[in-house]
Amino acid sequence: MRRGTARHIKAGNIARREQDWPAAANAFRQALASEPHLQHLWVQLGHMEKEAGEINLATSAYQEAARLRPEDAEPLIRLGHMAKSWYQPAVAASYFVNALQRDSENLQAVSELVRLMPDRDEVDPDLWSAVLAVLKIDPSDHMLEDCGPLPPEAMVFDVTDLIAFFGQRRLPTGIQRVQIEISLACLDRTFDPQPVFCVYASARRGWIRLPHESFEVLCRLAKQSDDIEDPAWKSQLDHVYREIAVARTIRFSPKTVLVNLGTSWSDRNYLLDIRISRARDGVVYVPLVFDLIPVIGPQWFMQSLVRDYRTWFGSLLHSADGFLAISQATRDDLVRVSVDWSAPVPQESVPVVRLDGDFRQASPDGNSLQNYGLEPGRYVLLVSTLEPRKNHQNAFEAWLALADTLGEAHVPRLVCVGGRGWLNEDLHRMLRDRPALRRMVIILHGIPDDTLATLYEHCLFALYPSFYEGWGLPVSEALSYGKVPAISRVSSLPEAGGRFAQYFDPGDPADIAATVRALLHAPTRHSAEAVIRSDYVPRTWRGIAQDVVAKSRNIPSRVQNTLPCLAGAGQWTLALPHQTDVLDPPSAETWQGEALRHGRAWQSPGLSGCRIDGDDAALRFHWAGLQGAMLHIHFTPSRAEAAAKIAMDGLDQTCRIRPGMPEIMACPLPNVAKPLWITIVPIIGDVIIEKIEVTTLPVTGA
Repeated sequence: MRRGTARHIKAGNIARREQDWPAAANAFRQALASEPHLQHLWVQLGHMEKEAGEINLATSAYQEAARLRPEDAEPLIRLGHMAKSWYQPAVAASYFVNALQRDSENLQAVSELVRLMPDRDEVDPDLWSAVLAVLKIDPSDHMLEDCGPLPPEAMVFDVTDLIAFFGQRRLPTGIQRVQIEISLACLDRTFDPQPVFCVYASARRGWIRLPHESFEVLCRLAKQSDDIEDPAWKSQLDHVYREIAVARTIRFSPKTVLVNLGTSWSDRNYLLDIRISRARDGVVYVPLVFDLIPVIGPQWFMQSLVRDYRTWFGSLLHSADGFLAISQATRDDLVRVSVDWSAPVPQESVPVVRLDGDFRQASPDGNSLQNYGLEPGRYVLLVSTLEPRKNHQNAFEAWLALADTLGEAHVPRLVCVGGRGWLNEDLHRMLRDRPALRRMVIILHGIPDDTLATLYEHCLFALYPSFYEGWGLPVSEALSYGKVPAISRVSSLPEAGGRFAQYFDPGDPADIAATVRALLHAPTRHSAEAVIRSDYVPRTWRGIAQDVVAKSRNIPSRVQNTLPCLAGAGQWTLALPHQTDVLDPPSAETWQGEALRHGRAWQSPGLSGCRIDGDDAALRFHWAGLQGAMLHIHFTPSRAEAAAKIAMDGLDQTCRIRPGMPEIMACPLPNVAKPLWITIVPIIGDVIIEKIEVTTLPVTGA
């Protein structure tokens, strides 16, 4: 490499660190002017041009990188990501196909292709043939057959976020563990009725059936290790991705019950398509609700997560027929918060499915503890992700207090098992600053299920000092292994622990220490263990799965009752929420607008609003019927002229949007209370709606 080239590259790297994208791109461009054969630098130039918003220049840079190294798939993957972000799914799919032609084992390209592939009835024949070729699927394979519509009243389990989780990680945490155990119970050939498992595909705006056999193998492999590079794991995940890519879109039948076993906030249009399926196909949608903690305790999370959760939750209240709550505490939270958010959910539509499952499984003998420097019966186990809500800090304070009282030599080690978490800098600083704490505390990540079983079997007892829970799976885990859980006296934890647990105030380290000290007394601990052995009976996961099926089937459709209700003046945004203080109470402007959307022509919301592409877009809500009220639709300024036709109650209006000029279309709302369906059809150009506003006439005195 020439000296001048190296100088330009150094300048580009400095500008990149300072996020001065144009300067970085200019420096890399100068380096390439003298040495255009440096393929990796073309990739870097593509990154910088993309960040600077120069999409055409970024495309050219990535294409040159792809030309210089015909065996390298990365530039094509980058091009695919760009095309996807610019709503060009067919173009993006072609890039990922080209990437797989270069590297047939590239799991990232396969997973991206899965998300982008439309149903084969809607895909270009040449692209379809290329997809089959790179995925090594015979066109006559039985998996390509159309299975027809689902039978009436089918039971369908949505595990979209579990499959997405597997794309990044392997070893399940709380929510994933529940999904896996319920799924494995239902996948047993003797389970009746046999549910259909599916994943949501944003490109199709619909759901895809998962083959039972492949999904079952993947679930069992997930529990065995955290090694995402394991050839068996990668091969099975790749196989499942390939099956999803070419499977037919599910056709729902009337009264299909769609139960989401996880969460659904990864895709901005998921709940929109739920509302469409409920109205069009008679689907009854029932999500399993684990907790409402980002709403109840936003201080425990990053602000971006809380904003996304609020937007999703506000829409969920208008998109679900009912809910399955994992505890009475979670049910009470949901019913109460739904009233606060002006979308009340009746209690009878929120049955409880307790997660008091049996977590016991075979494990290595106690000698395996030596790998972690542990001895049987010489440690207390705390299983949870390292995050503020789990309250490791007060547990650590309790351990320091015990060392002061009993002497460090007489205090068992505290073994913390869980994910790396977030917002835990204070916790790590505490460990760095307190040598005694470092000697008493061990933190373990990536522990597979069999090793976790060994840790439970040989611990003195379990500790769970969480400030708030939806259920508290580690409590059920400890009881399954006959161990006493010492736990917080808050939220759902008394439901999980019952009379078998020992309780403390999670905000009081002295109370935690007193409870721990009591259980260090062997006769006290053995007496509590004897009660667990004789009286505690965990449920089988088959029983929990049957509970899920039975209770979700009893939830009736509430399509009309879940429409958003507009009862006066206000604004409802269709754009993504902006930076706000998440500790402030949520307002209708930040969450209810998304739920007004109906129809497949709506694209995913963006920072400036929500684009409409096609003639199937509407606003749907229940209007309170105030006199003199006006509806105002705010259009985002376009770069070129645009126009849209709006229709309500048989009256049509046309709105023209001039380049660079905001436009507001106003129409009177009826004086009577009624459901409203307002269609919006683009006529010319890009039509993007920023927000909906209702104004009312001021009330005058008599």
